[in-house]
Amino acid sequence: MLFRLIALLPSVALAGCGALAPGLDGTITGSIAPTPAPITASSEPAPKGVTPDDWIAARRALAEALAARDAAPSVPWENTATATRGTVTPLASKDDGKCRAFLMSFVRADNEDWLQGEACRTAARGWRIGQARMLERG
Repeated sequence: MLFRLIALLPSVALAGCGALAPGLDGTITGSIAPTPAPITASSEPAPKGVTPDDWIAARRALAEALAARDAAPSVPWENTATATRGTVTPLASKDDGKCRAFLMSFVRADNEDWLQGEACRTAARGWRIGQARMLERG
């Protein structure tokens, strides 16, 4: 009897494990954040004044910021390898929401630069950065 009980113990312990339940439908619930639409990188070199590594880190935050349908708060980003950080703030949308302007900061040591840009949705439901330029200091 004790042997049977010990043999059944792993089955009972795993009975509630969802990973083993057959027929999972893959429905995303409110507790799981949707994956931001990717930003197409193939033809997007880093803008003048931005290192490629910083651009990659900042673009990830941009994808998250653009995933919000309405105006969203700034999304922080950081590249520890270059000690650069900043935020991305989505601004106004146009063309029925197909394109969105954004503002991105780059903070290094005692220096802060701002990049202004626009991203538009692609047919693949991602975002392509149409323009991005560093703002002149006044």
